[in-house]
Amino acid sequence: MAHKTDIEIAREANKKPIQEIGDGLGIPGEHLLPYGHDKAKVSQDFINSVQ
Repeated sequence: MAHKTDIEIAREANKKPIQEIGDGLGIPGEHLLPYGHDKAKVSQDFINSVQ
């Protein structure tokens, strides 16, 4: 059985919009700094608020 490469796995993935992922994790949109449609940084203020 051959293993899939990282790129094969990534290409088969069903990506969700980052806002949808943030909503599911309880991260408000104003605390997400998007990098494209499917990745983002979370603000330091939000990180500090949950520690």
